[in-house]
Amino acid sequence: MAIRRGQARTGPGATAARAAATEPAAAGEDRQDDLIRLGYRIGPDGLVVVAIDGDLDLATVDQTVRYVSDIIDRHDGPISADLSGLAFCDACGLGALIRIARHAERAGRRLEFIKPSRSVAMIMRITGIDDRLLVPALAGLGAGGPDDAAGRG
Repeated sequence: MAIRRGQARTGPGATAARAAATEPAAAGEDRQDDLIRLGYRIGPDGLVVVAIDGDLDLATVDQTVRYVSDIIDRHDGPISADLSGLAFCDACGLGALIRIARHAERAGRRLEFIKPSRSVAMIMRITGIDDRLLVPALAGLGAGGPDDAAGRG
């Protein structure tokens, strides 16, 4: 059964889906869902890159926050969250990114959100959280480049 954006998970498979979302991920294991795909890799320099692809909304935020928080807890080095495959992000999704950033901060880890898709960068810029979540060089990429971000009032 495919779950579409905005649809609640119900029925016999819902419990299994929730249980799978709460289990810790094995090294490099990808989490696949109709709406969100999560995975990570560790580079030769020790940098952990977490890929968040798909839709980050009410249906996927809890799974995403648990997955990324687990990676933050298990790795001592810096972590980058690659948002290039994030096709959709609503207010719940932005809240999840803020929760993840706070978790990393409390754990004493450096976390950077990198390569946001154009639509995600734009919603971050409009809401004003780009300055907090994105590295400075990327904060202005939402609608018209760095000059447009500087003109936000």
